[in-house]
Order: sequence, then structure tokens, then C-alpha cells
Amino acid sequence: MKFETVAELIKGIPFTSPERGRELYDFVLRHQPKNCLELGVAHGVSLCYMAAALDEIGAGHIDGVDLIDVPRDPSPEDLLKKCGLEKYATIHREKSSYTWFLKKKIEASTANGVCRPGYDLCFIDGPKNWTIDGAAFFMADKLLNPGGTVLFDDYNYAYGAADMATDGINHRDLADDERLEPHVKSIFHLLVMQHPDYGKFEVVNEQWAWATKTGGTERTLHVHERLGLQSKLLRALRKLRSRVG
Repeated sequence: MKFETVAELIKGIPFTSPERGRELYDFVLRHQPKNCLELGVAHGVSLCYMAAALDEIGAGHIDGVDLIDVPRDPSPEDLLKKCGLEKYATIHREKSSYTWFLKKKIEASTANGVCRPGYDLCFIDGPKNWTIDGAAFFMADKLLNPGGTVLFDDYNYAYGAADMATDGINHRDLADDERLEPHVKSIFHLLVMQHPDYGKFEVVNEQWAWATKTGGTERTLHVHERLGLQSKLLRALRKLRSRVG
């Protein structure tokens, strides 16, 4: 499916902008991952962009994981069906966290005490939390093939205001520094970039952070600014929110 077609079908549905969707779509077309994993799918917009690229290639599959008790309208299943892309993705739901899905996947992939990886791309886009997403990275690493890619959304996001909740994380339960520091940024710099098997680190627009399982080669960091009008507005809103918080 062409990018313009899927973009029109999911137009106006949060939370992945067409700019980010184009980047994700082009990545899948270019690298042709056979098996993908998305942790945190919400309405399934980014899932549809990836599935559309797989459809254009003619092969591939995505496991999408989210929570049972967080209803979405439209649901990711509905959105995939609307786009005619449901054969490229399977939605899995867990009660507490996608880390439990990862536990079960590691268990199912283990033989003779060794976990056999199977994914080529892992997109972590959930609660933006040090504890959950930090653990998710190490679990996903066990399932990621050599040469595979891990992508984090919300690189520079901070919880901000104490009287809110985000993806099950109650801001009132966090210390001030936990609310004000971007958790994904800390995960990327302190866990991913220090992991001996990863390289080709890339941060785009202070929003997306990429890393490749290179086996420890090409340990470089590139920071890119590719800001369209929508990205500029979103960045301004994030900065305003953090100041208010």
C-alpha cells in the first residue's frame, strides 16, 4: 500500500503524525524487517504505517502489544481492518504491562536455556517510564536479531504536572526529579548507548531515538533536526507544558 493511501485512511487519528509515519514507513521499505514488535499501540496508527510498508513489500508481520483495560476508539483492530492490513499484524493485550508479554515471548523462544531471537525491529512506545521501558529494552534485546533495530518514541518527554496520569503512571507517585527528567532519554543514554551490542545511535527531532544491534561496532551518535510545522508546534507545546509543571 502506498504511503499516501494509508495516510489518508488514518488521517486525523492520534498519535503518530504523518511526518513520523513517513519516516517509519520508509524505514520498513528500506530495511524490509520480516518480524516487527510494537510495544504500546494505542489506536494503531504507527502500526498501520508499518503494515502498509509490509504490504508494499509483500511480506512481514507485526506483533502489537497494549493493555486490556485501555479501550480505544477506534481500536487498532478496527483501524487495521479499515485499511485492509489486518493480515500483517496481531494485537496482544496484557493486564498490567507489555513486559509480561515479553516474559512469555522469551519463555516460548527459549530452548536448552538459550533464547532464540526472532524480531528485526522493536518499536517501544508506551508509558515513557524508566522502570517499565528500561526493563522492556533488556527483554526486547533478547528477542532482537543481530542487525535489528530498536526505536523509542518520546525521547524528550517528561511527565510534568503532578496532578495527571500517563499510561497508568500516576504523576503524584513520582518524586520531583522523576517528573521533570525525560525517562526515555535516560534509558537511551544510560542503558541503550552503554550496551556493548549496540551502535548507530540516532536522535531525530528530540522525539525518536534509534539504535542498531551492531555487535558493538559503529558506536556513534547522530542528532538530526528534521522539523516540519507540526513538529515545531509540538515541541513548543512540550516546552510550555514542562514549564507549567
